[in-house]
Amino acid sequence: MRHFDPCLCHATSPYKQRIALKHDQCVSQPQMFGKYKPGSEYEKQLKLTIKNFYSDSGNKEGFTLLGSDGFSAILQCRGDSYGSKCRDCYATAVAALHRRCPWYKAKIIWYDQCLLSFDTKYSTGQIDYDNNFCMSNAKKLGGDKLAFIRTWNIFMDNLTTLAIRVDNNDTKTSPFYAVGETKFKGDMMYGMVQCTKDIPEKACEECLVFNSIHFQFCLNDKRGARFMCRSCTFSELSLNTTNAYLNHKCLVSQGKYKPGSDYEKLFRKIIQMFYKGSIEKTGYDLLGSDTLSAILQCRGDSYGPKCRDCFVTSLAVLRRKCPWSKGRIIWYDECLLAISATYATGKIDYDNIFCMSNAKKLGDKLGFGDVWNNLMDNLTTLAISRVNYTEPTALYSVGETRFKGDTVYGMVQCTKDLSPEACEECLVFNSLHFQDCLNDKRGARFVGPSCTFRFEFYPFIAVRNFKELNK
Repeated sequence: MRHFDPCLCHATSPYKQRIALKHDQCVSQPQMFGKYKPGSEYEKQLKLTIKNFYSDSGNKEGFTLLGSDGFSAILQCRGDSYGSKCRDCYATAVAALHRRCPWYKAKIIWYDQCLLSFDTKYSTGQIDYDNNFCMSNAKKLGGDKLAFIRTWNIFMDNLTTLAIRVDNNDTKTSPFYAVGETKFKGDMMYGMVQCTKDIPEKACEECLVFNSIHFQFCLNDKRGARFMCRSCTFSELSLNTTNAYLNHKCLVSQGKYKPGSDYEKLFRKIIQMFYKGSIEKTGYDLLGSDTLSAILQCRGDSYGPKCRDCFVTSLAVLRRKCPWSKGRIIWYDECLLAISATYATGKIDYDNIFCMSNAKKLGDKLGFGDVWNNLMDNLTTLAISRVNYTEPTALYSVGETRFKGDTVYGMVQCTKDLSPEACEECLVFNSLHFQDCLNDKRGARFVGPSCTFRFEFYPFIAVRNFKELNK
């Protein structure tokens, strides 16, 4: 029976490698594991291993191993986290284990980007069925549970097959590691599998298959889950499955309308026309007069039923939050709905704007500023080149770049009532105006009625879409 240390820790953030997912101490068999004494042979072996691992941790393989009858150690970095990322994760893991498990002979710690394990026996090349755990999103997918199980099992089989068939001579792909994506009821589902490189192909397959079945209760019907052990790991992440509310604004200066008034009649007529319009095909609709204008702009990848659903949600929430207001705006992840008592279409709105950013800083304001500005210029150029306004992707672009070994994902979009020149002006002005909000952050977004842009250190829409800058 395994016992866990009282200071066992978990972390919910899937993106920060310096947050430990879990650490484990085997203390139930002191005759086998136990603690070592200062100056002992075990300590000398441990220190030598730590030193050698540090030299090897920056290699392209992201893996290093040492084993004997009385001691074994494994460092396995995630397939995309080699080089400096692997070395940084290793240094963090060593420090954390030293602090959390002082003098313990056997200890394991898991991070998003690496696993570090020390043991008193030669356990390399064997599947560890004991030291494992599963973490899942509290939110459920709901609906057809059996359909999700079928989708997940097929997805898992495909990733496993891909991982164990990787050519060890292929320098572009890490052995025993695979990532991919599939769809479940219109939503993208992203997956990753990996085995430590000390086990053979058959053992890798056995580890992944056994644990995917054994932990069905943790994985099924969840909006994201991951399994981790010393020998293999896999994760499923559902992105773009929720349409988060961002903000709303009641334009008090435009006053309110009365029930039964001409304004209400015109408003109802415009809403009906939105329902009958082409929003599912184009992701956009606009209707206006001197006394009332309304615009619906869905995100470039959120056309079809997603756009219509976002419109319905936005309208219901606006009616509740701004009852009888003539002017009102609401922003969701996937759409903007703006209603005004004036004909404001075709003009840049510099007033009703805001910026949201991650509280965590990067620590290199100037260096990141150059990278972000270059990405922003490229995205803007791509967006304003798309002038077929019947397409959902008009005045919209996504792309990615690199910053110190990390991938930065970006998106820009303008409402389709703007000209390409006005779109460029809106994006450039606000990217300069909100420098304090954007620079040195691990993620930020600017949002307005005329344009929006965003960057993150993780893919916040379908991964394949971010490749378009490189086409």
